[in-house]
Amino acid sequence: MTPFQTRQLALMRQMEQTLASDAAAATIVAFQADYATDNQLCLSLNAFVPHEITQSIQSKLIDPLRLLDPSQYYYPEGSLHITFHSIRVVHNPPTYTTADIEMSKQLLGTIIPSQRPFPFTLHGVLSMPTSASVIALITPEYNRFIQNLRRAFVRAGIPDDKKYFTDETVFANCTFCRYTHTPTKAFLEKLQELKDTYVGEFLASNVSLVETNAGAYPSRTTIFETYRFKEI
Repeated sequence: MTPFQTRQLALMRQMEQTLASDAAAATIVAFQADYATDNQLCLSLNAFVPHEITQSIQSKLIDPLRLLDPSQYYYPEGSLHITFHSIRVVHNPPTYTTADIEMSKQLLGTIIPSQRPFPFTLHGVLSMPTSASVIALITPEYNRFIQNLRRAFVRAGIPDDKKYFTDETVFANCTFCRYTHTPTKAFLEKLQELKDTYVGEFLASNVSLVETNAGAYPSRTTIFETYRFKEI
């Protein structure tokens, strides 16, 4: 782990502890009884996780947790992703327009192809008030890229409406479980046991502009465009 990643991890653990007592410290998704039919939609730039990583998440994290509580919502394999940029958070009706989508396409079509792919190390589990996710450790280059991307969207008149825990470092994660109800003590204890789980590494070669709901449920997901990073 690099010094940059060590600092990122420390901040994410700090967020985890803070949100446990103050859920308003950052934007989090509220409990939903049924994520498959949830009509709240968001607009975001996502990198979908490759098959070998989704298999690792399934066997190391989802399977043992599902045994303890099958009634929580576990992401389907094809829905697992890392959000690069949250353009608009989930809401019904959506808080973005067709014009926002078209402007996003133009921005991303210009910006993404000029960037090299970004590596992610998925290591550790983040326990949030309404979800559980894999921590994705990043590089300083990714941190700068996302900060610049956010500024580009602000200049284009589409500032994101997500409240971040800190502006010091960009966080990255892959949510694999959203709660339909408060987890049991046994479930939370298992999450604690899994907190240092190593999942794997991958290089994100492309990203997609996506409309979806909080659970990224397939029937509620529309991929508007996929953009490839510059070849190494």
